Amino acid sequence: MPSSRSSKLVRVALAAAIAASGAIATTALTVATAATAHAASAVDGQITRSEVISRAQYWLDKGLTYNQGGSYPDSSGRNYRTDCSGYVSMAWHLGSSLTTQTLPGYSTEISRADLKPGDILNSFYDHVILFEKWDDAAHTKFSYYSFGSTPVKHYSNISINAATFDSHPNGDYKAFRYKKIVDDAVTPPNGGAAAKVDFNGDGKVDIAGKLSDGQLLMWAGNGNGTVSTSGYSMLASGSFAPVSDLVAADFNGDGKTDVAGKLSDGQLLMWAGNGNGTVSTSGYAMWPGTGFGAVSGLLAADFNGDGKVDIAGKTSDGQLLMWPGNGNGTVNGAAGNTMLASGNFGPVTDMVAADFNGDGKADVAGKLSDGQLLMWAGNGDGTVSASGYSMLAAGNFAPVSDLVAGDYNGDGKADIAGKLSDGQLLMWAGNGNGTVNTSGYTMLTSGNFAPVSDLI
Repeated sequence: MPSSRSSKLVRVALAAAIAASGAIATTALTVATAATAHAASAVDGQITRSEVISRAQYWLDKGLTYNQGGSYPDSSGRNYRTDCSGYVSMAWHLGSSLTTQTLPGYSTEISRADLKPGDILNSFYDHVILFEKWDDAAHTKFSYYSFGSTPVKHYSNISINAATFDSHPNGDYKAFRYKKIVDDAVTPPNGGAAAKVDFNGDGKVDIAGKLSDGQLLMWAGNGNGTVSTSGYSMLASGSFAPVSDLVAADFNGDGKTDVAGKLSDGQLLMWAGNGNGTVSTSGYAMWPGTGFGAVSGLLAADFNGDGKVDIAGKTSDGQLLMWPGNGNGTVNGAAGNTMLASGNFGPVTDMVAADFNGDGKADVAGKLSDGQLLMWAGNGDGTVSASGYSMLAAGNFAPVSDLVAGDYNGDGKADIAGKLSDGQLLMWAGNGNGTVNTSGYTMLTSGNFAPVSDLI
């Protein structure tokens, strides 16, 4: 894999002749005689991003020796050339070891901002690296795999603006996406109910809230970023007036969206969803005690990745705590687990949870008193990043209250909605990368949400 910049013009003129070059070698690919194992993808077939990364990791774990004239098998026994472009060819499960000059023919050029797991940064005459993931919501740092020397390497927290990647000039690299790569299907826990507040079972995200007289009402989502003009009663009898910090998810694992909230005496109760836009008339205790009185800003999501919906919230001293869900409508009876290694959530209000950056892990978002909208990326183990990242490039969320989150417009990305003091219900469309659109769009064609509180 040549790295001399001064010889670049010579390489351009002699590209077809220098088959020994690690970046453009054309060594024939052979199939090992060992029995091949079943692979999720077929050779030269459609492949998911997670499989590309898994295949890349396979060679990384082997600690292979860089050799432009050598080869090594993938996990199913097919041999690939042991250099940078052979490594990418193996990760993509191609039928032959391509080169840095021929890889673009199997892919589509994209902007760097659109890079996703399994895409590549390719320097046409020099080198290619395999993109793994963004390491921050702002897309300024990333992780990648590379076979530019011995052994295969994995790098993290590399600035996208670094002068070089693997000793080759940043400006020489272009971003490409394999034409047959597909996004992984993300199956939220409990059949999707934990990630989708769908009270009436029509597959669209709804919004609910309570009035000052204790009515619990639901506005059915239309799937296009708007909701029905009229709210429908979710409770046949009783009053939600004494219930605060409402959250919704499938807490008991029956595939229907439930409602939870706390009473002034600190009880945490759950009203089971009936799947038709109503909930049970009686609330059931989710936690054996009355200690939730000091917890505010309740959140519901699978923060620890076990497929069960957890409850989180903050305490008056600024701690962000999580109570793991048991999957049966209750949460762990022990004290809440700390979600934030350092920092203080005291100044954060109107918190919401969803997968805002598209990595399959539940994140936490909230606003500060100065109107900033920040996101703390979830780590998938019940903790979040120590620092909050701005979700809004411009504008101010200070006048927005009762924040809620969900995929309201049906594009597969988590949006944020909230109300203004004049009663407007607005939605900021999520971009899928930890940011939201700078302008809010009206979700309600008529009516007024001013008297509605504790939106869910």
